[in-house]
Amino acid sequence: MDAVTKPKPPLFPGYSLAERDRRWQIARNLMDEEGLDALLVAGERNLDIGTPLLAPDAYLSNDRPGALLLFPRKRNPIALVWSAQVVASHAIAELRGEGSWIAPGDMWVGRTPQRLAQLVGDCGLQKGRIGVIGIEGAGPGGESFISQLAWEGYTKALPDVTFVPVWKKFSHLMLIKSAEEIAALRQSADAGERMCEALIRAARPGVNEAELYATALTASLEGGAVSSWLILQTGKNNVCWGPPSWVFRPIRPRTVEDGDVILTELFPAYGLMETQQQLAIAVGNVDPIVEKCAAVAREGYEAGLAACRPGATFGQVSDAMVKPVNDVGGWFLTPQVHSINPITVMSSRAAFGVENLVNYKSYPAIPMRPEQDRDGVLKAGMSFAFEVNCHLGDKRVNIGGTVLVTANGAEELNTLANHMQRV
Repeated sequence: MDAVTKPKPPLFPGYSLAERDRRWQIARNLMDEEGLDALLVAGERNLDIGTPLLAPDAYLSNDRPGALLLFPRKRNPIALVWSAQVVASHAIAELRGEGSWIAPGDMWVGRTPQRLAQLVGDCGLQKGRIGVIGIEGAGPGGESFISQLAWEGYTKALPDVTFVPVWKKFSHLMLIKSAEEIAALRQSADAGERMCEALIRAARPGVNEAELYATALTASLEGGAVSSWLILQTGKNNVCWGPPSWVFRPIRPRTVEDGDVILTELFPAYGLMETQQQLAIAVGNVDPIVEKCAAVAREGYEAGLAACRPGATFGQVSDAMVKPVNDVGGWFLTPQVHSINPITVMSSRAAFGVENLVNYKSYPAIPMRPEQDRDGVLKAGMSFAFEVNCHLGDKRVNIGGTVLVTANGAEELNTLANHMQRV
């Protein structure tokens, strides 16, 4: 990339104390509405990864994900962390003024039941009513953040505490972004755009999947975002999804050939604010059915943009995006659209028509995954991953990027991934 076309460096916007106070007030308002004395907040245990799918603990701490956070209604939150190394990281961040919202005296080591019981006792909440974020199913896998073993220990150590699940309500409050969060979202989306541009430039017959993978991750970091992994599939008749097989199986990365389609899903995140891009690249002359899949996917994408506005229900957006695929007798593995930040609080159905999968009859029946929160109402400040995918037989095209709901309708934060690219 020459000096003329080199993109501007990332801006690295941060969060102010006003943003901290806004988030903490959201938590306190929820406690007031639900009659709670405190919140107990857990997130995914991706301890050292910058892109956990769900990190409500970090949402309230502006710190390393993987903590167990106790947030009493009448005082600031306290973090129970798994290791002294987290405290060391916090100490250096304090010296550098990096903006953790957890005071040094509120950083406790140990997530054990005994440690939690000690903290609850210190806060005078041994018989309190505590809202819990972490025991309900969440995210694409519908799993809890707190393990059964840990939960049994917590409840045994605190027999007089009344625990109340509150994730569903809290997650909907998290969906609405502030101006500062939107600035972070834009940097993440910009990094995704750079990843797309780098992949398009690298795509050609003879390049292997590992080279493409490295190209994308490098572009993400140069764009000011972290991307710990990506989905990458190549071939002429490849409908599968997920990381390439050589990530988990000892085999040689596949080499791209003329007529292939390169399909990716990118996950850059800046300050835990994730965006997604579904980049499809046709290499040389591809099958006409691939071109039809691309046209149908684009039609679904445009229909989703038109439907995505404040006051619309998520179901209306989902239906608009699914219809073009249904109309041509297509099928799909993954949702056409879902919320991000947090992910899949709202999500369209998936595994629709999966009986068309090659060798399907060799496997136990695969159930369709239902929609999530079909009746949810869109509001300005919500962000969605548009990922329209159309399968016709053994051909697949998936396109789309991140879309922000504004007072005036949908705003596209990405462009390159919204059409199938051709090289």
